[in-house]
Amino acid sequence: MRLATSFGHRCRSAVNAFLFPDFFRLKLATGGMLQARVYRELFLRARELPDLDIVEIGAGSGASTIALALGLREGGRSAKVISVEKCEGGSRSHYGDRETNLNLLEKNLVQFGVRDRVVLYSHPISLVNGPEVLASVHTGRIGALVHDADGRIDRDFALFWPILRPDGLIIIDDFENRPSFRPVSVESPDGGTKSLLTFRLLTQFMQWGLVARTRVIGNTFFGRKPENADFGRFDAAVCNRIAAGVEAERDAYLRLHSRRAEANSRL
Repeated sequence: MRLATSFGHRCRSAVNAFLFPDFFRLKLATGGMLQARVYRELFLRARELPDLDIVEIGAGSGASTIALALGLREGGRSAKVISVEKCEGGSRSHYGDRETNLNLLEKNLVQFGVRDRVVLYSHPISLVNGPEVLASVHTGRIGALVHDADGRIDRDFALFWPILRPDGLIIIDDFENRPSFRPVSVESPDGGTKSLLTFRLLTQFMQWGLVARTRVIGNTFFGRKPENADFGRFDAAVCNRIAAGVEAERDAYLRLHSRRAEANSRL
């Protein structure tokens, strides 16, 4: 199974390199974790947006940020990408400490000539400090809301959905109804809950009519804000219950796994 998965991954990489060479080079140069065709889609969508800022939660090493910024520039827009990246923990742990990750992100933005198109907020985001990010939006409304972070899209919706223009772009990564539970650690602060949490929260938002799905590439969700959506249907308590439920499933799974491992060690 592992060999088949590895072979499939190599085939997809070869196809992406052939079909989308510029975005495959972007992926390689920045260590991007998404498919090259996703970066191309980000570029194309940003290119067609009105001249409004984009809010991105979770820049990583900057591949998506660069694709969005290049799209805005190609479309003749003066708007910027307001990008939030805490630069530590999670997948960033593999690259080093906060300073190392921030320098890497800055270097990649400069390398692709978009540093002047990006406003970086290099801190964790919460409902408390979210207004600091909102203050960086200089176009009144935003044209797109992008999340590739910790799965708490309810926080991001509470902060930014109200200023997302009607029919605005919503892009959420790790939209996958599949848990990958593991112990909580620096490398995995969510204990493998992110994809499942993202899937359940986003499904709830679609049921509330806050998001309309347009397409999914891999596990990256592309949607839009419906014209007459009513944010009054958003319920933070429901979102917290969903998050608590996913965490409870993780904890139950880990307890069962631990008991099985203990039993096997006695054999």
